[in-house]
Amino acid sequence: SHCILVYRLDGKFVSSIGSEGSGELQFKCPWGLSADESNNDIYICDYSNHRIQIISENLQFNSEFGKDTLHCPLDVKHYKDNIFILDESNPCFHIYNRDLVLQQSVVTRGEGQQVRDPWFFFIDNFGNILITDPGSDSILILNSEFEFIHKISVSLPTGITMDRDDRIIVTS
Repeated sequence: SHCILVYRLDGKFVSSIGSEGSGELQFKCPWGLSADESNNDIYICDYSNHRIQIISENLQFNSEFGKDTLHCPLDVKHYKDNIFILDESNPCFHIYNRDLVLQQSVVTRGEGQQVRDPWFFFIDNFGNILITDPGSDSILILNSEFEFIHKISVSLPTGITMDRDDRIIVTS
């Protein structure tokens, strides 16, 4: 439906924002999203518009970025003072600072790499990156330098998170 739905914790519907298109608060296949705990802004992967849109805590358009860099952003996470974006195109990670300046792009597929078809990711407290990869039926674990650590075989993994006991929780 090319929109963002907002609910309260008790399940009560609060609001729907956005529509299909390429303008402010318009989306073409919104995908992953993340809340910035420092200011409550919400970062939304606008997959087919090749950008990240930022909306404020009062659900108003704030800004956008990535049009010159992103091809098909799938997921976004905040970690320390950086914003990590998983892009399907190569696939690769783009890392931006809080000022939305690109700091680094890291290709995660190719010679010697393990990633085939990433969907979502999670960054643990040590900076390790856990990536769901339905194309290889696995969860891939990279260290903070994007070096392969190991993989866990899981049939068609999609969403991923970790709990406080360091258990990996994945949808499949």
